[in-house]
Amino acid sequence: MTMAVQLKDNLGSGSNGRAKSPAIWGDCPVLSILDGSMAGMILDDDFCQGGLLTSPSTSAALVGMPYSGFGSSGATVTYSDEIGGGITLSETTDNEAASIFSLSHCFQLGLTKGPFWFEARIKPSLTATTEQGMFIGLHDDTAKSVTVPLGAAAGAMSDANYVGFHKLDTDLTSIKTVYKANAVTGVTLETCTSALTLATYVKLGFKKDAEGLLSFYIDGLKQGTTYQILEDAPVLDTAFPCDVTMAPILAIMLGAAASDNTMIMDWWRCVQLY
Repeated sequence: MTMAVQLKDNLGSGSNGRAKSPAIWGDCPVLSILDGSMAGMILDDDFCQGGLLTSPSTSAALVGMPYSGFGSSGATVTYSDEIGGGITLSETTDNEAASIFSLSHCFQLGLTKGPFWFEARIKPSLTATTEQGMFIGLHDDTAKSVTVPLGAAAGAMSDANYVGFHKLDTDLTSIKTVYKANAVTGVTLETCTSALTLATYVKLGFKKDAEGLLSFYIDGLKQGTTYQILEDAPVLDTAFPCDVTMAPILAIMLGAAASDNTMIMDWWRCVQLY
């Protein structure tokens, strides 16, 4: 894993460039966590280091990097071999999936839990109808499979705890900000139209402040719909996964209208104060 401590994108909000978005990271004390003056946890990876990588044929450790992955028929997980590093998920079988995820579920978005920051830079290969479904964000420890986190029916989300960005294979260039607690109906906060462009990087992120306000960002621009987290146990709002530890995940599925599907992730960063 390669650590990066740059906090600002010199191109500013609205940029899809390689640097982190200032609207998300400008108040994140990464350096203070690193020097031990503040207590927190950091997952920060730009995939510019790695060993021999073995693509999974089921849910398995990704030998060569500190993550696990799922791959069904036709799936591969490889390095993208581009300047700055990156990881590529591919799938060539209709209605099947590939994913990369951490098995260390240490992040929690309860009201009184520490402030939280997440952002990733990804590039989809497909945006036409019934070609590509995807999810990126936090997900619980439900075993990953061809139907978890994305189901075979258009890439609908399966029953689990999650917070992040979701795209059905019929959503074209739109992406939804979503959350869900297990065993209840998932919530779409906002459908962000024209958020994705074919074969073009986009930065997707969200943050929870000290008062529990959850905000979502696309290319560093804050989206219109926020969510106020109400509690640490799901009593007042049983739909939000406030009491569950989760971990970062990127998942894709191939729709019926495409012959292959790739998603490149340039980097991701996930930080929370204790």
